[in-house]
Amino acid sequence: MNSLDQSYSMTLVFLSYFISAMASYTALDLGARLHYAKGRGRVFWLCAGAVSMGLGIWAMHFVAMLALHLPIAVEYDNLIVFFSIVLAVLSSALTLWIVSEQSMSKTRVVKGSVVIGTGIAGMHYTGMAAMMMNAVILYDWLWFTVSIFVAILFSMVALILTFQLRSVDPVEGLWRKIFAGLLMGASITGMHYTGMYATTFVAHEHMTIAVIPYDDSGLIATMIGIVSVLILVVTLASVYVDKQFAGKTLRVLESDQRYKSLFEHNYDGVIFYSIDGTQSVMNPEAMRLTKEQSLPLKKLMTMCTTTDAELISTHFTNAVQGEAGNCDITLTTSEGRQLHLNMTHTPVFVDQQITGVFMIVRDITNKKEYEAKINYLAFHDSLTGLPNRRFVEQQLDQVIMEAQKTDQQVYVLFLDLDHFKLVNDSLGHDFGDLLLQEASLRLRECVGKKGTVYRLGGDEFMVILTDVTEREVSSMANEINETIEQAFFIHGHELYITTSIGISRYPEDGQDRSVLMRNADAAMYAAKDKGKNSFHLYVPNLEQAVNDKMNIQNELNRALARQEFLLHYQPQVSAKSGAIVGVEALIRWDHPERGLLLPDQFISVAEESGLIVPIGEWVLRTACKQNKQWQDQGLMPLRVAVNLSARQFLKQDFTQMIAEILHQTGLAPEYLELEITESSMIDVQRATQALKELKQLGVHVAIDDFGTGYSSLYYLKEFPLNRLKIDRSFVRDMIEQPSNQAIVSTIISMAHHLQLHVIAEGVETKEELAFLQEHLCEEVQGYLFSRPLPSEDVAFYLQAQKGVS
Repeated sequence: MNSLDQSYSMTLVFLSYFISAMASYTALDLGARLHYAKGRGRVFWLCAGAVSMGLGIWAMHFVAMLALHLPIAVEYDNLIVFFSIVLAVLSSALTLWIVSEQSMSKTRVVKGSVVIGTGIAGMHYTGMAAMMMNAVILYDWLWFTVSIFVAILFSMVALILTFQLRSVDPVEGLWRKIFAGLLMGASITGMHYTGMYATTFVAHEHMTIAVIPYDDSGLIATMIGIVSVLILVVTLASVYVDKQFAGKTLRVLESDQRYKSLFEHNYDGVIFYSIDGTQSVMNPEAMRLTKEQSLPLKKLMTMCTTTDAELISTHFTNAVQGEAGNCDITLTTSEGRQLHLNMTHTPVFVDQQITGVFMIVRDITNKKEYEAKINYLAFHDSLTGLPNRRFVEQQLDQVIMEAQKTDQQVYVLFLDLDHFKLVNDSLGHDFGDLLLQEASLRLRECVGKKGTVYRLGGDEFMVILTDVTEREVSSMANEINETIEQAFFIHGHELYITTSIGISRYPEDGQDRSVLMRNADAAMYAAKDKGKNSFHLYVPNLEQAVNDKMNIQNELNRALARQEFLLHYQPQVSAKSGAIVGVEALIRWDHPERGLLLPDQFISVAEESGLIVPIGEWVLRTACKQNKQWQDQGLMPLRVAVNLSARQFLKQDFTQMIAEILHQTGLAPEYLELEITESSMIDVQRATQALKELKQLGVHVAIDDFGTGYSSLYYLKEFPLNRLKIDRSFVRDMIEQPSNQAIVSTIISMAHHLQLHVIAEGVETKEELAFLQEHLCEEVQGYLFSRPLPSEDVAFYLQAQKGVS
């Protein structure tokens, strides 16, 4: 085997490197343009880059082959040469296409490098196969493999450099691009000469080797000249086209700068995600919000609830498929702070292909908190914090729907604070608000977890109970009554109120919200009519009573203006002598249609509506005037007792009004007795002051219906009183019930020890009178002596007594 000697022309070696470097620089420059180009421009730059780079590599190969000196004649197969050119151009086109994509992963770089490097090596060895000579080419397989590895490594360097340099500013990146071109040229040249080092030319046997002077190969020289000219033409064409599109390129670059500024300085957080969500780029605001420097999609989803994570995943998937979306989520940062965020997912299009997703993140924590506050205020009472009417209506609808499915009972309790309006009238709304707050706390404690307390407005509350028995509901209603009637201590004032409760049941008393609430309201009014401080279960026909009450209220306004009221007087007599010592003024309503109405048919309505104040003033004025007339007629002077409502008694100018009436009518104060009930003692301090002022006027004061209230002994001890009136409920059936006898005798004894006179009302039998006389009760009144009489009859009664005396 005769190996042929090889030698190289260093001039042509350097020329081959120059051609390779020039081709590499041109390819890098065209690759950058290819990244920004679209449509036909993209096709142009791809073709131009592939031809320039491919022909440059091929030209470098054959210039290097010209630099090789062999002692035999060498010719080339033109068809194989052409095929090697095609391989070089296709490899270059594949290289430029890969680097023009939006993202460049490691896997993509490795796969692309193997494909392209193999193509370039294939071009080299295809060109070697085109050699026609009287010799055989042998390869050292180790160096053959190394040459292919060098080709792959060169391709990898080419891909990375071209990808990185495509976004470099043209002016700032000029020297970097030249350096990259020189490096790539050295890589291509190094691959060629590594391959040549692996090559051995062996002459055929019996061949005489003679040194053949190398003459210029016209064909090869022509081809190299043409290739060089083509490379130059392509380069010049790129410069020309670059000038033609300089304005457009400048606008693109300016657009990129604006985009970068918008991204970096956006008030909203912006995160760019790759299609698979593994890579993310965050602007400063997104980093500030999330407290993260990098936030892959999976990590973001771990910072949210499962529901919100699924929401993010769905919107991200839709964005990858080209559909923008928006959602609100709650995110917990690494510091433990909860953020409410609005996220907009927008697909990123490059050349009509989706290359990623923009996630625009806006902090709406303050907005959510504000909305939550607004929503809370919309459904809760601002004073007590309890759910309001709007809330209870929705809640009751839902409770009824659930009860229909489970066949359960639902109880609706309507509560109204008795005498609450007196607090507002006497002490002002500030005290009333504090009282409502304290009452709501007591209601919550009573109801506990068994139900929910709501405030409907004013002094009205409501309770919804489910999964309880009627006995449990009654027990709770009793507990509420007992809890509310305990004293309230507010800013030095000791206040007493009670509550009336109405109860309706689902489904017996109604099968929808409005009916249940209406019936519970009707039952509550029934509880008030029973004397307040009690509860009442709904029964049919209660609504009619409520309607009658509304009609009475409307008619009361007209009755006062039309002077339809009149007074009857019931004598009060001495239990010892039977002489008249006073009369009690009792109002009657001479109704034009219903006839004469007694107080229990309209007084409670007058109290609730506030009409009791002008009506009560009329009663006082009329009673004082009548008593003075009797005296002027020469009849025996006696006191007239007038019942007061709590509203009248707690008015700021009450004692002043009494003084004016006494002055205008001319009645001496000692002939007026005011009967007040224990409900008038809602404000102990205020009541004490009013009683002292009345005492100074010389007016007598009696406690009416004694024994039926909730703090009677306290009143006897603290208040300046003249008389104590035993309620008729104790006198009635007193003879048959020993317990009533014990109560009456105890009250009389206690009053005497406190130096108070006692009067018993409702005396109807001689046995009752005898018992009272035995226990030294001073005065009595009742049907045993006389029914309430018109003023004219009282005059005859007094005249007759005067004659007897």
